[in-house]
Amino acid sequence: MSDLRNILPSLINALAGSFPPFRSLVANRLRNDRNLTSKSMKPSLFLEFIRNVPRHPKRPLVFVIDALDECDNIRSRLGILKVLTDAAAQAPWLKVIITCRPEADIQRFFDSTQSLHLRYDLATDRDAGADLRAFAQRQFDSVASKWYITTPWPDETLFNDIISRANGLFIFIKTVVLGLQHCRNHTVLLKAASEGSDGAGLNSLFRLYSSILQLRIDPGDAEFQRVIGVLLITAPYHSLSEETLAELAGVTTNLVKTWMDDLSSLLYRDNGTKGGIRVRHQSISDFFTSNDCPPGYRVNVRDAHAQLAIACLKTMVRRLRFNICMLQDSRLANADVEDLQSRINQNIPDSLQYSSLYWSDHLCFTNDEDDPCVWGVLKEFFEGLYPLFWIEVLSVMGMIPTGAPSLRSVISWAKVSTAPAFSRFTFKNVLICRRIPNQTFSREFRTYVNSLSPSTPPSLSALHTPTYQQVPSYHHSHLYRAPSADGLLKPSRCKAGNCCHGQRHHRNGLGTLTQSFA
Repeated sequence: MSDLRNILPSLINALAGSFPPFRSLVANRLRNDRNLTSKSMKPSLFLEFIRNVPRHPKRPLVFVIDALDECDNIRSRLGILKVLTDAAAQAPWLKVIITCRPEADIQRFFDSTQSLHLRYDLATDRDAGADLRAFAQRQFDSVASKWYITTPWPDETLFNDIISRANGLFIFIKTVVLGLQHCRNHTVLLKAASEGSDGAGLNSLFRLYSSILQLRIDPGDAEFQRVIGVLLITAPYHSLSEETLAELAGVTTNLVKTWMDDLSSLLYRDNGTKGGIRVRHQSISDFFTSNDCPPGYRVNVRDAHAQLAIACLKTMVRRLRFNICMLQDSRLANADVEDLQSRINQNIPDSLQYSSLYWSDHLCFTNDEDDPCVWGVLKEFFEGLYPLFWIEVLSVMGMIPTGAPSLRSVISWAKVSTAPAFSRFTFKNVLICRRIPNQTFSREFRTYVNSLSPSTPPSLSALHTPTYQQVPSYHHSHLYRAPSADGLLKPSRCKAGNCCHGQRHHRNGLGTLTQSFA
């Protein structure tokens, strides 16, 4: 549950499954609000359920949330902590156990909260050392069994060295064991993991990660660094499949698959997110961006954002097209398209979905240093019809409200830019985009061809859509036209079934490119 939006729905589901009175409350709410989903659910709903439970369970119920520090961003973490502590305060029968690293924001929250809580540092537990040794021995026994290694293994000296290097970190032992499961030279890896002076905290873990990389990946591989860069900076937004990761990093899919297999002790495929690639622990992400990571593997975060911003824009330019979901009638609202989700899955690949949602986030993270690649692809995107097609993709995905903040962020970023003169036209087009009416980003949006001829013009095939005749009885609240790219976002006086611009705007047989707001 690295996405915090999944925590409360999961807790509600678990509580409903074990406590019938709570289940009745949830069932009644779902019957009364059929549009309620995990994404639309507000945190206050969980507190409402807790307050309205008619009776308490006979025994206390305990929720355990492991590795909260690996979830989402700081603001989201503090929000979920507030909900959980409020729920525990209002329901004496509900107990919450949270495990995490001592992140500053989490410690500040518990320092300032008035809720009753107990803090326990496992690093000071006298039994933690014995627990770590028992855990390590069981893990090493499983490796010995798989590879038919004579036990006891490893020998006592090497075992003690590994325990010393682990410095109380169970993740250290787990990472070593995962590496051993896919390695034939077990003793070599163990000795590499045990070498060096004893480290405190993450130092010993980082040295282990370095050892694994040096055994599996050639240093200085630019393609590998791009893949890891995309993996790390997309993680807070969405975990990507191997195919999507390869496309956005500009490498072949088989190369990504090979690296995922080689680094299975550090990375894994999450079946809960359709095979999305994740790091096994937050410390792995920290390692790749730290000075402790060898330069041949290290990821520069700002460079990675710039490269991904370019990749996202290029993906949109390459894949966006008119009426991308091939709707039979562009006037239909999303709710009236019976097979909309299947059309989205079939026609809007994950790479385009991700690019449409987050391209501006990555762009605005970069420092503009007159990078001609960034401004060149921006110019290509905003000079064409792609902004309209981008908004339509957001609309069919139900993400239209993200459009306006994206453009505002890009405009703010561009205003402080030291871009060369050739990019001023691009910046002008971004400003024109801001003139799209506000309802564009708060209502459903369609682009379609308004033909004045009953026949389908030959040139229309280039836009991948059929022609739709205007229906005089159908009212469009706003219509815009674009007979050329120059007039792409300029207001038009066209009304439903009526055009005041004359035939000169329709000589190419295309008709008027129109946007409607359902």
